[in-house]
Amino acid sequence: MSATPEAINRNPSIPPLATPPAARDESVHIPARWRMGQAVVLGLIALLAFYYATVGYRSSDTTGGTKEVLSPFDFVGFIVLAALVWMTTPTAGVIAMATFREALRRRWMTVLLAFGLVLIALSVFFTSLSPGTEEQFIRDFGTGFIIIMTTLMAIFLGVSLVPPEIERRTIFTILSKPVNRAEFLIGKYLGLCLTLLVNLVLLTAMFLLAYTIFELRHKGMVGAMHSVPGGDQSLTFNLINLSKAMALQYGQLVILASLALLLSLIVSNMTAIVFCFVVYFGGQMSAYWEHLGEHNGRQAGGNQMSPAVENFVKIVYFVLPRLDRFDVRARLVGQLPVEFNYMWKSFGSGIVYSAVLLIVSYLIFSDREF
Repeated sequence: MSATPEAINRNPSIPPLATPPAARDESVHIPARWRMGQAVVLGLIALLAFYYATVGYRSSDTTGGTKEVLSPFDFVGFIVLAALVWMTTPTAGVIAMATFREALRRRWMTVLLAFGLVLIALSVFFTSLSPGTEEQFIRDFGTGFIIIMTTLMAIFLGVSLVPPEIERRTIFTILSKPVNRAEFLIGKYLGLCLTLLVNLVLLTAMFLLAYTIFELRHKGMVGAMHSVPGGDQSLTFNLINLSKAMALQYGQLVILASLALLLSLIVSNMTAIVFCFVVYFGGQMSAYWEHLGEHNGRQAGGNQMSPAVENFVKIVYFVLPRLDRFDVRARLVGQLPVEFNYMWKSFGSGIVYSAVLLIVSYLIFSDREF
């Protein structure tokens, strides 16, 4: 004779943790000290938004490439970032730190990071492969190598956040505790973002150290610290510019991490990895999709696309993230400054895109039965 739910709940041998997650009260109590810390972070975000609205949106670059346009959409990124800070609970923080420690224990990621650090440190010895353009070589090699390494980390770590918890059935233990699904996803995502940040900082620090050593060896202290009118910029300028370029790379990693998390909830790991790479390369070609959609057969003698193909191109351009905005290697080659307004316009759009992906991930995850 089958037992009714009422009889199960009255059975003293069944522990309270056996109660289905949907039946538990998912209200979250936030300690006052945690809220005070969140208030401090929100205040810093507000100050950053005020700086952007008054000074930051302007550009000192007179060579073009950065628009001085103050758009209301630019502030959506600040609002979304503040909302993510406010929604992060102590439980989500614990899950984030556990995810970070788990990522550090992955042997393949440790090997990949160590390989990257060693290769970047040895890059100063590869400049002989490009005589006459040694400085450009080490700059291009360092930035390109870091982009490739961290992109691989974001995709492979992102698709392995939630599925292993389901396969090992540890998801039952986690969700049976006072942890709601939103906290679980936010914690996993923030833990991945923290892991990517630490790896990016380590690789960038090694790259900047190698670049500094190269500059001092070839130009000397005096020559490296002074810019040449109409020629090379100073070492300080280049170090700041390279740091900004790597900061923009982190914005790209945040998008890829949220995309990998979403795809891992829908398809298998291998399929998710393939889709991530497709989106990555497609997002790097966003300027091409935009140009193709806006200049359909307008040139003389040009072949006009059919309406169906044109609509497909527009949909692709609308759906794909603008990852090309995070790649400023062309400006690094020309030794042009990477302005704050350009950085925030890229970061703001990336934060909004990641937030949309996280919301979709939560909607899918909340309907999963475990």
